[in-house]
Amino acid sequence: MQMIRRLAIWLWRACPLLAMVLLIGTHFLALVLFASDSVFVNKLTGTVMQIVGGSIVLHSVNSNLGLFRNYSLFSAVLTWFRECPVFLRSVTGSMNLSISCGVSASMTARVVRSPTTVEERLTELERGLEELRSGIASQHQAIHSRITTVKTELSSSIASNQAALTKLSQQVEKATIGGFKQQAFGVMLVIYGAITNVFA
Repeated sequence: MQMIRRLAIWLWRACPLLAMVLLIGTHFLALVLFASDSVFVNKLTGTVMQIVGGSIVLHSVNSNLGLFRNYSLFSAVLTWFRECPVFLRSVTGSMNLSISCGVSASMTARVVRSPTTVEERLTELERGLEELRSGIASQHQAIHSRITTVKTELSSSIASNQAALTKLSQQVEKATIGGFKQQAFGVMLVIYGAITNVFA
């Protein structure tokens, strides 16, 4: 059972080639069954192959447009028709301007008495040192809080940038590799259809 599953996955990886073999076999079977109408069979096969092949390539291009531009070929064509100068009546524009500014400041004031004795001078000096110590502690706490906030914002910004880069990388990989089978199959159909038309 495991071998059958692995064989099916292996065959699925070459689905464009297998589909082409199946289509070529069907074409030759139709030539055998309708030998008298071989010209019509070749013309019909060539036309159908080219239409289907071109449609598959267009579908792949449409998928890539949806990945990067978030719109389809249909919406792009519709937008192009809507922008025709014949149908445009008036264009209005609006602009909003907002300016915000924030300023914060802290201020401390101290009343200084003029001491007369040595004890009063010492007391005043101790009081000044205590105020200085508490001011430094509050500034240290404010700086530490600001650093923590900036660190959190930076970590969040880095995480969102990494997520955006990962998403973009996946989209680029899907656009370049993901649609390869469809495009290869479409090109093979167009080539085979062109060859069939030559012999029609």
